[in-house]
Amino acid sequence: MTSNAAPTRNLRMLNIVSIALCVLTFGLIVWGAHVNTTRSGMAFPDWPTSNLAPMITYQPSEWLWAKDRFWEHGHRLFASLVGLVTTVVLILAVRITPVDARPHRAIGIVVGVVLATIITAIFGLNLMPPGFMEVFMIGLGVLLTAFLVKAAKAPSQSRLVWLSLAAFVGVCLQGTFGGYTVRNNLPDWTSTTHGVLAEIFLMIIIGIALLSSSSWNAKRAQPSVRSFTMSVVALTWGLTFLQFVLGALTRHTDAWGVSVTFPQWSEDGFLPSPDLWQHAQVTIHFLHRTTAYLVAFFVILQYFIVRRDGAPRDVRRSSMFAALLVLVQVFLGAMILWTYRGELVTTLHVMTGVVLVILNTITMYSTFRRPLTQPSPNAMSGGVVAGQGGH
Repeated sequence: MTSNAAPTRNLRMLNIVSIALCVLTFGLIVWGAHVNTTRSGMAFPDWPTSNLAPMITYQPSEWLWAKDRFWEHGHRLFASLVGLVTTVVLILAVRITPVDARPHRAIGIVVGVVLATIITAIFGLNLMPPGFMEVFMIGLGVLLTAFLVKAAKAPSQSRLVWLSLAAFVGVCLQGTFGGYTVRNNLPDWTSTTHGVLAEIFLMIIIGIALLSSSSWNAKRAQPSVRSFTMSVVALTWGLTFLQFVLGALTRHTDAWGVSVTFPQWSEDGFLPSPDLWQHAQVTIHFLHRTTAYLVAFFVILQYFIVRRDGAPRDVRRSSMFAALLVLVQVFLGAMILWTYRGELVTTLHVMTGVVLVILNTITMYSTFRRPLTQPSPNAMSGGVVAGQGGH
């Protein structure tokens, strides 16, 4: 057995666990969307406890048969599972990174975050000084940004560990934001941010899953992608993410109901009347509706451009599925209005939106692909694992 066997096995395990985490995170986002759809977010006024009971030991008989408690407490337990699997991803990423390439200081900071969380859980948030949660969340946000920047600039042998550190901090920030939202009675801005952070976390995990895959790091010739195509792909991804943000804002501000006709705004035309523009909900709804047309146009345009340019197969495939799905998404958006926010169609609309973000994220990552392995003229067979023989 070669010296590369153990790192290769660990990289494969990281890929499997990160894919599982992608699936879990997708499920958690959809579950969270249904919490909002069913108005279950305030089933418990406390956090991290549920009706003053520790989350894990809360009696099933107290929440399984009550609709609002089922969705909210299930969401909390689901989030805890995602946090645990994220920890496993970080441990595996550290293990495959050579000792001299590990960011020891950053790992120490993350350990400090874990200790701070444990201490807070032991003594209780109510005993913490005023502003503690706000300062803690700001600190996590700064760390998340810093780790993502480091991941973008890091050499191949440490790129995965920086992304995994960002994912771990991101899941801590997401959980804290969820608790802060409940403790402050679901303010619009925190509820929206909570949803957006979930999407950012998912995109980080998708990056880890792709970077750790054998197909991503295979030594094969990559078809060249024109700069124009790369620009269209990046713009499409950016518009899709912006649309998700606007969608979260529309949901949490109840702006969906200011117009219930489609495609026109009302029987009087496609634009709101001048006297309506003074209302924030009208602006939010109109932006979300208008951006939907832009996203649909660019997603379809993206597919035709990458197909014409002979882009890699994975890029063509993900862009094709996105082009088909965006039409379904527009229809579901209209259905929300026609059914006056029916529970099933509203949650399906969010779920489809998440899948669109996933597909366009994969398209964007694949277009700007940077393998962990570094092919050399002398290496015509086999594989070089991250950190093994890297430059």
